[in-house]
Amino acid sequence: MVREMVGLEFPAILNDILRDASREEYANAQSVVEASDTVHQAVESAGVLDQLSSDRGRVEARAVLAAIPPAVDEAIIAALENAFERRLPIEVSWLETDVETIEARISEEPYRNGRLIRITFVCRHGATFT
Repeated sequence: MVREMVGLEFPAILNDILRDASREEYANAQSVVEASDTVHQAVESAGVLDQLSSDRGRVEARAVLAAIPPAVDEAIIAALENAFERRLPIEVSWLETDVETIEARISEEPYRNGRLIRITFVCRHGATFT
């Protein structure tokens, strides 16, 4: 159950912050990302993990964030910065895989009357990293 909650809960928290460029939370996220060198650092600085409903979920999320390869980390940060510069909404999702890699699938697509940046984080269940 924790697995499913983190897989759904973590992206939902991020999406609440990142989907609307007119909200103060979006501007705060932009400041945090600009001041961070890694996704892990940005998520910790923003206090997102503190919003997860279980201690186990926080442990698993931190373990996955710490394991993100540098190239994937840079791609995610670059996508976020690009979206922030253009004031585009961002949607984050998680796709579980059995492969032992961590990847990010980044796309830009039509959304309402504009564009949306979608970041799909692909990795194994968080407990495999703890």
